[in-house]
Amino acid sequence: MLEQTHRWGSQPEMFGPRHEHRLAMFTHETAKLERGSKILDAAIGLGQLAGRLAKQGHRVFGVDYSFEAALHAKRTTGANAVVGDLTLLPFRDDAFDAATSGETLEHLDDDEEAIVELGRVVKAGGRCVVTVPALESLWTKSDVYYEHRRRYERNELAALFDRAAFQVSAATYWGFPVVLIYDYVFLLPMNLRRAKRDVGSDAALQGVASIGKAKWLVKLVQAIFSLDRLFSFVPFGPGLLLIATKRCEGRGLRSMA
Repeated sequence: MLEQTHRWGSQPEMFGPRHEHRLAMFTHETAKLERGSKILDAAIGLGQLAGRLAKQGHRVFGVDYSFEAALHAKRTTGANAVVGDLTLLPFRDDAFDAATSGETLEHLDDDEEAIVELGRVVKAGGRCVVTVPALESLWTKSDVYYEHRRRYERNELAALFDRAAFQVSAATYWGFPVVLIYDYVFLLPMNLRRAKRDVGSDAALQGVASIGKAKWLVKLVQAIFSLDRLFSFVPFGPGLLLIATKRCEGRGLRSMA
C-alpha cells in the first residue's frame, strides 16, 4: 500500500453530498433483497452504508484493511466488522446472500483477485453491488490524492466480474453532467489544497468540511445531482455502478484451505 496522504476517515469521499448520493444507489438495490439477508460490505470504511443496510433489516458483516475502520464501524453500527484483505477474505465459501463494495477496487494492486474472492464468498444466486470511478480520460490529481490505482471502462469491469462467476445485469455510468461538474469545480480544487496543507491548521478547509456535513445542504445538492438521471442514456460519467448475480456454477473460484 502507498503511504497515506491524509488521516484515515478525513477523506472528502467519505462524507458529503456526493457520498450520500452514491450510498442511495446502494440502498436502492439492497432494498430489493429479502429482509434479513446476510450482506458483506467490503470495505466497510466509516460504516455509513453498513448502518443503512442494518436499518433495512439486513444482517451486516464488514471487512476493511484498516483496523480503525473496522473498529469504528463495529462501535457505531453494530456490524460484525473484521480486519482483512479483500484479496484473501476471512470467510467461508458461499457465506453471504449479497456483497457491496463502494469505491474500493480502484485502490487495490490486485482488483481481479478481490473480485474472485467476492465470487467465492457470495452464494449462488446472491447479488453483488459495486461502484468504482470511471474512465481513464477523467483522471485528475484528485485520483492521485485518493491514491487510486486506476479508473474503469464499463466493459472492462463487467469482464472482471464475468470471469469471477458473476452474471452482470447492469454496468451503468453515472454522474454526468452535474456530478462531473461538482468534481471539477469543487472537489478538485479542495483536494489540491488538502494535498499541500494540514487540514487541522487550515480554517478554510475545516469550514468546507463542516458545511459539507450540514444535512440540509447535503439534501439540496443531492436533489441537484438527481438531474443527472435526465442524461442516463449517455454512456459517460465519472462513476460506474455494477450490479451482478452469482452464477449457479462458478468459474475461476478457489476455496480457502
